[in-house]
Amino acid sequence: MISGNHHSRTLCIWSNTLGINRLCSTSFPSPREVGMGTSTRLPGPKNGSWTAAKGRLGTWTPDATSRPDQLLEHDQQRAEAIAAQYQRSLRDALNADPEAFGIRAAAEQAGGRLIEFLDGLGRADLSLVGDLAVGDDADEFVRRFVGQIAGDGQLIVDAAVRRAARRVAEHLVTQEGPLADPGRPRPVTGELFCALYRAFFGEVVGEFVHILIAENVKIAVPALAILDPTDVVAGFVADQVVKVLPNPCAEAVKHGPEPPRLADVAKDLLTTTVAQALGLGDSGLELAA
Repeated sequence: MISGNHHSRTLCIWSNTLGINRLCSTSFPSPREVGMGTSTRLPGPKNGSWTAAKGRLGTWTPDATSRPDQLLEHDQQRAEAIAAQYQRSLRDALNADPEAFGIRAAAEQAGGRLIEFLDGLGRADLSLVGDLAVGDDADEFVRRFVGQIAGDGQLIVDAAVRRAARRVAEHLVTQEGPLADPGRPRPVTGELFCALYRAFFGEVVGEFVHILIAENVKIAVPALAILDPTDVVAGFVADQVVKVLPNPCAEAVKHGPEPPRLADVAKDLLTTTVAQALGLGDSGLELAA
């Protein structure tokens, strides 16, 4: 795993017949570790829902015994409600201006590169992976993977995409991951392909909200607090997004006994997936009050 100064965030993969909802990892860079390349702070959506969400988060003090992977019931309910309000606010802002923040274009471009990469791993074709699979340094693999998938853009939305890409990379090189041994990579299964595909877009939105919160909300928490309310809320945003995303594996099955390649299905779904992740148009997204 990646070394350095990290805050803890537990993200679990929940397996089911159609794939996996979220990535597993426990150490990720704090927002300040990610170069944002902006000289001014990025304000959040200018609507009442965003203001209300900021107020609810700013006044939330989690129980001292809550942990990222085991919240007390009232803290979980509070975090889920705040996450839903932030997501609703972002959805409303993007429906008013679909190009706001540049998040839709950034997610589609990075998503296309991710599909190509995972497809190469699924076919055990490392020509698309290039020198990313050479050597045995997991940190270097993660760094190069993030650069290949997320690019080197300097906007805040690019920082969110990089952090989402980093989570995918970290899963690939974990002890159970297909690239745990770069010298002998294992093919990415269809189930894992679909899981990482969906989780990536959930994390893009969650991380974007995370950065906007860090930019705009002052939270009074003890210096030694184990649980970061900002991070918990972002995690629930990612969870909520993944629940509404199309699953390439399920879509492929609909084509009968000779389904198309998952990468082709994922590419066909890309625009719809990003739109649904952002709540654009008729996504069927229903959020808790």
